[in-house]
Amino acid sequence: MTIKTKILSIVFFAFSIIGFSQSNCKDLKSCERKLCELSTKLAAAKKAGNKNQIKGVEDAIIQTKKNCTTKTVNTDLDKKVKDKQQKVKERTADLNEAIKDKESKEKIDKKRKKLNEAKAELNKALAAQKTK
Repeated sequence: MTIKTKILSIVFFAFSIIGFSQSNCKDLKSCERKLCELSTKLAAAKKAGNKNQIKGVEDAIIQTKKNCTTKTVNTDLDKKVKDKQQKVKERTADLNEAIKDKESKEKIDKKRKKLNEAKAELNKALAAQKTK
């Protein structure tokens, strides 16, 4: 076991003793935050009795312990932001086209709502990226 793995294991178990149920992962950074969020998901899956989700989250925790570095977390967050930016761009184009084609008010409103949702997702991703 490498030193990094040992440290991550110690941190993981220390946080699990403190209690992930507090869901205070926002105060953590990088790999510790990712492990905290996964542990919260695991607790929810166990509470719901969803065996497939439990297995998936447990596998994700193992992989995170094994492979997580600040660089991989940053890369994941950067990719998420780029994906959300692309979604906003597509939704903006859809809305502009609907306005240009003089589609019904309902369709334009629906596309505007989708654009606003995409912008909210982008803002959330940007906020997560700032806290890395």
